[in-house]
Amino acid sequence: MASLSLPVERKLFNPLWWREMLFPWQSQFLKTSSVSDVDAGIPASKVIECHQVKAPAKASSTEDYVKVPKDGVTITVTELESEDDLEVEEDRAVTIISEPETDSDKLASDILDVIGGYGLHTQPKDVEGPVTSWTGKSFFMDRVKTQVAKGHAIEMILPAFPWKSINKVDKVTGVLPDLGEELALSRLHQLCEDIKVVYPPGGEVHIATDGLLFDDVVGITDESTWAYGDGLVQMTKSKGYNKSIKLFRVMDILGYTANTGLNKESYLSLAQKCRNEILEKYGRTEEEVREMMRDDPDTLLTYCGFIRFLETDLRHSPVAANATSGQKYRKIVKKVAINMMIRAESFTKFLQATKPEHVRLSIHPSSGSVKLSIPLIVQGSGAFPKSPWHSSIAVALDGTYTTVHSKAVRDTHRLMYKDGRPYFYREKSALWDWEDEDVIFEAQYPNTMLVYPKSGVEKSLTESQLEKVQQLREVHKGPVKVIGFENAAAAAA
Repeated sequence: MASLSLPVERKLFNPLWWREMLFPWQSQFLKTSSVSDVDAGIPASKVIECHQVKAPAKASSTEDYVKVPKDGVTITVTELESEDDLEVEEDRAVTIISEPETDSDKLASDILDVIGGYGLHTQPKDVEGPVTSWTGKSFFMDRVKTQVAKGHAIEMILPAFPWKSINKVDKVTGVLPDLGEELALSRLHQLCEDIKVVYPPGGEVHIATDGLLFDDVVGITDESTWAYGDGLVQMTKSKGYNKSIKLFRVMDILGYTANTGLNKESYLSLAQKCRNEILEKYGRTEEEVREMMRDDPDTLLTYCGFIRFLETDLRHSPVAANATSGQKYRKIVKKVAINMMIRAESFTKFLQATKPEHVRLSIHPSSGSVKLSIPLIVQGSGAFPKSPWHSSIAVALDGTYTTVHSKAVRDTHRLMYKDGRPYFYREKSALWDWEDEDVIFEAQYPNTMLVYPKSGVEKSLTESQLEKVQQLREVHKGPVKVIGFENAAAAAA
């Protein structure tokens, strides 16, 4: 990074009329606490020498600040929104000038706009109003330009999808992926497809399944972690997402499976070795992590999120089996949370070293300064969702989704099954509670309801059922599609 400071005679420089001096090229937005030492967020190669310009003693408009220095290049000075935007020293001014925008700049910007459209970020405490832009966009410009120059799909890295919560009593449907993971994978796939609109190679989301790094800390077995990850692999294949979504386990990234592939036996044999290697090579200390939490609001936000889910999960874990009081239980929760933070930050350091050109995605809420926080499930409320491995999906009659703890909806929703296992919760309503086992209602991304007969069943819908389909369409916010019945045409919208 680079900055360029230019001396300005005090009598010719009025801080109340400070203007950013720049060529009529693309400018970088200045936001800093010190004018004499500015990090403009652009490489040194993009800083071009600028001759000093003497501003007029008084200025009544921006045009008063247009000057032509001795080399004949016009420098235009534009007004900042407020003098508070910069702390101006007595005799210093700063000029940052970037190279002209190129086609690759424009393309990278367009790609990041598509990616940014999938994000949802928190607003800094000192700023009012909704978040209207992704603050981390400029951080990833060079990474995307590098990938574009190679002509391949834009690679994004997402550490996520560890395992299903150990709390199967109050939170999740079981050990294996369900509708939550299906919707999440579908949304990530759609992100890759949307990139094709501006960049034909599209995108690739590389999911770094990080369950192996945490399962021993929270009391989940390596076998359960394998089963969940294998379920994700099968789901990705069955949905046809193989080209846009790549799933990597820790041993894949470390290179242990390059020539041999991975099965359950080899996974279990490598699990502890991989945990040890990550912590030995990239491990953060507790002191480092606590300092990060003090200095970085996003890191603290992640820690608080760990505390919240551990408060319910550890009641069902052998880790807290000896907690004989509420005080001892809370102590265990905090200890496990800090150990998870150490593992999480170590894994982040590992990914930064092994995937340096990827665009970083995250399932944790953040300001978005160095990553894109992406809601994996779009909720009807618009709020940032719980992760699908820490919740169940509740489907409302209008087709909207909510990430919930299962205990919260058992009285108001029916547990629905797919392939013989629990899959999601559906709001109780006569419009689709037909007590007809031969009719399947399947929720599909983004909010389509597909109605079809059970496999191998030849069936027509009754007049009453056809009427309910029409009534369902009136309240459902997405399409309601009826297929496979002998009289499916009669149910067409």
